[in-house]
Amino acid sequence: MSEAPATVLASPSKQLALRLLRHRPFSAGYLTQVVDVAVREVVRSQFNEPDEREAALVHQRLTRYAANGQPGSTELARAMLDVKHALDLVRHGHYRASAVPESGLDTTVSAERLLELVTEAGRDRVLAAQGGALVVFAEDEEASTVYRPVSAAQASALRRAARSAKEEAIRLHEGAVEVLRPHVRMADWSKDDGCGVAVDVVRDGVSVQWWPAAVPESRALWEQGGIRGLCVALLSARFTVSEGVGGANHAVRLRI
Repeated sequence: MSEAPATVLASPSKQLALRLLRHRPFSAGYLTQVVDVAVREVVRSQFNEPDEREAALVHQRLTRYAANGQPGSTELARAMLDVKHALDLVRHGHYRASAVPESGLDTTVSAERLLELVTEAGRDRVLAAQGGALVVFAEDEEASTVYRPVSAAQASALRRAARSAKEEAIRLHEGAVEVLRPHVRMADWSKDDGCGVAVDVVRDGVSVQWWPAAVPESRALWEQGGIRGLCVALLSARFTVSEGVGGANHAVRLRI
């Protein structure tokens, strides 16, 4: 039986639009005050959030401000359009986030979080894709993230897979460090001269390399000094060692 379709959100409200606008950072810092003043003029108590009617009134005031050439009006108008763009595109409760180029496991993102991400990215960096998906481009446009609608059950399965992958990564890292620490100098990130062997967890296994810190001449210890060969010897019994991008087809690989 196929998965149920992702839940479609109700029509966006002025309350939600105002909340997104208030959370958006402005390059002109005083615009945050402009929005707060508009809220205080409508909502008398600072402890209450605007209801739907009040949020609509605040939206009207901000629209007039943006249209009348006030200081920061261009940026405010752009921010309001970015909020509308986000609300028009994010129409499902859960999304699957896939990095392009591919890196790491897919993750799950709630509609609330995706609305914030899309609003902050702005209209120029967010495109609608087939089937209700969204593509959000990084600022340098060399990478992007594709968000595809998924059901609540699919989102739950993705979260479980992410937790399992995180636990496995911790286990792999601790296991490699446990084997190496008694025999080689480990990198110490807290020291400027903390050169040594660095262990990192990559998608399909463990990566071990030399970190020179501020001592570039220490790289010779890795190859000519025999530390690399020692790491291979120490870890071969515990991991399947791959001396590059190739290697045996095992679930866990070690790249040294």
